[in-house]
Amino acid sequence: MPKPDKDDVERLSRGLATRAKIGSRRIGHRLTRKERQLFEAARRQGFLKIPVTGIRPNVVNIYRLWCAAEGKAFMIKGGALP
Repeated sequence: MPKPDKDDVERLSRGLATRAKIGSRRIGHRLTRKERQLFEAARRQGFLKIPVTGIRPNVVNIYRLWCAAEGKAFMIKGGALP
């Protein structure tokens, strides 16, 4: 799989086609409004904080791709992992 671009990750999180074809139909990527807030906070803070109630794996997938695009370490903190 090619290195993701930040624009492609953003498009993938909104359910749109990407230029680099980085997504997979078997893995969820589209984010809901609440998941998008978690993702935006993770981008600002540098780590993904998972709430106690848990989340769908979509946020984790998108944040993992975002970290790869940025060249940063992938870090998760918090509650129940999906």
